[in-house]
Amino acid sequence: MKLVYEKEGHIAKVGLNRPEEKNALDPEILMDLHRTWTEVNKDEGIRVVVLYSCLPDIFCAGMDLKTAIPVLTRARKPETASERWLVEVGPHVGEAMLKPNIVKKPVIAAINGYCLTGGFEMVMGADLRIASEEAVFQMREASLGIMPVGGSNVYLPRILTPCRALEILLTAKNFRARTLCEWGFINRVVPRDDLMKTSVEMALRIADNGPLAVQGIIKCYRETMDMAYAEAFRRELEIGLPIFGSADAREGILAQREKRKPNFPGKYT
Repeated sequence: MKLVYEKEGHIAKVGLNRPEEKNALDPEILMDLHRTWTEVNKDEGIRVVVLYSCLPDIFCAGMDLKTAIPVLTRARKPETASERWLVEVGPHVGEAMLKPNIVKKPVIAAINGYCLTGGFEMVMGADLRIASEEAVFQMREASLGIMPVGGSNVYLPRILTPCRALEILLTAKNFRARTLCEWGFINRVVPRDDLMKTSVEMALRIADNGPLAVQGIIKCYRETMDMAYAEAFRRELEIGLPIFGSADAREGILAQREKRKPNFPGKYT
């Protein structure tokens, strides 16, 4: 099984599991990921997603050089259904991994070991990132004479400063988790044995909050990132005001008055 998918309460766990290929992203796992994000969006019971690696020493080695890359570069014709799907996706292959507005729930990336190229781009699309102390990140495309096109040229200057982003993209060197945490790319760096525990604890804390509020915050963050202030403020009200009048809001206020934990229905009415 190349992709492990399981639910625990309101949390979905999505695990990359290709041991022999170091979790390299082939057409099949990319298509499976796309299907998983679609399922997550449809499932009202899921409030938070934790994306992780089932392997102890590597998160993802990037795109599969034996299958995905030859098909994407037209070096050979697609043979399987997943390869034909990948050709149809074409330049938008990053959306099959993880991009804003593809997954409507918050996504926490739990990153261990090496996180390279396409794997690095995938966690750029997450909302929160927790990394083990041993995690190493690299965008090596420039050293191979190619340009990355899975979202890093768009993501990194927005997440970091342009000069930090260009250092990562242009030098193609390794960057430790501690460095990227200092630069603002990673939320927390923890011992490897605490990685999933810390990630799930954060997911549980988010899942305990009002689901409409959480999804509204994520939606507002993603949609207003490049808007002018006036337009962004208007969009914030459009997204947020209906939540003020929701069943979630009424339950949250009532629970506070009654000094109990709220039981959010996740409904507007």
